[in-house]
Amino acid sequence: MLAAIPALLLPAAAISELLAAPIDAVKPKWRTPYNLYLTPREAYDKKLAGGDRVLLIDVRTRAEIKYIGMADAADANIPVRFLRNDYAWSEKSATYRTRENPDFVAAVERLLELRGLDRDSPIILMCQSGSRVPIAARLLHAAGFSEVYTQYQGFEGLKAPAGADKGKRVINGWKNENLPWSYRLDTSKMYFNFAP
Repeated sequence: MLAAIPALLLPAAAISELLAAPIDAVKPKWRTPYNLYLTPREAYDKKLAGGDRVLLIDVRTRAEIKYIGMADAADANIPVRFLRNDYAWSEKSATYRTRENPDFVAAVERLLELRGLDRDSPIILMCQSGSRVPIAARLLHAAGFSEVYTQYQGFEGLKAPAGADKGKRVINGWKNENLPWSYRLDTSKMYFNFAP
């Protein structure tokens, strides 16, 4: 039915929702108040189509982008969480605990300011597997940002639940989609440029 309606007659928000992945593709605990979800390919295509008017923000820790790599299309690494200085261990998740970045929203605002954009500009968030982007999206929602997408499959994707690759991140994700990425980090995209 919507295909018969010329795109020019639809409000921008309706067009954005048509281009986003269906909500049932996203785990309930990873949903956000925006209900705007993109696969890695959709995120890449949206960023390419929008150019400098659309921001792609990688919210992983600085250590993750150093050792795992970063999407070439990303505009910035602004961590929503940091590794704790005391390297406290979590038995539940079998990894080091993290702490929130109290300056996350301010750093995103700084990036917008540097790019001549505002809180109504489209933002795409990406993390490792899709579990941290809802945290970042909720913070931006509470701060009044209007159009925030989550790339819900993450940079590395999800872990295989069984088989020869059990526990490895081989399901979905930016890297598994063979989208452009590199271990070589671009200085202009690093957090120290945006931290307040």
